[in-house]
Amino acid sequence: MKESGKVISADDRGGAVIEIRSSSGCDKCGACHFNGAGVLSMEAENKVGARAGDAVEIEIPEGSVIFSSLMIFIFPIVAFFSGYLIRGIITGAAFLSVYLVFLYYFDKRTRTAPKITRVLFSR
Repeated sequence: MKESGKVISADDRGGAVIEIRSSSGCDKCGACHFNGAGVLSMEAENKVGARAGDAVEIEIPEGSVIFSSLMIFIFPIVAFFSGYLIRGIITGAAFLSVYLVFLYYFDKRTRTAPKITRVLFSR
């Protein structure tokens, strides 16, 4: 998934904070949480040397978007209902709780940061 945005700040370690405005494709996905003005700020890998104020194109791997959606929306339901079918509602709630703790630590360990692929125009 490719989007365009504006670099808010860039650091020397190859990272940048990007500001993205919602587009028509964002309405269909709903994975990101935009503020009231339709703006999202996120960290991205900056291997192209973009500076603050540059308009850039970023790429978010589609596989990671699909996998993240499964981890957040589908697997918790599977965890609950498998526990429910095994022993009842208490076991289902326990399976769901264990899965949510797993998801919390899994999210801390894995980062699928978007990457800046090119500078559209420089300031």
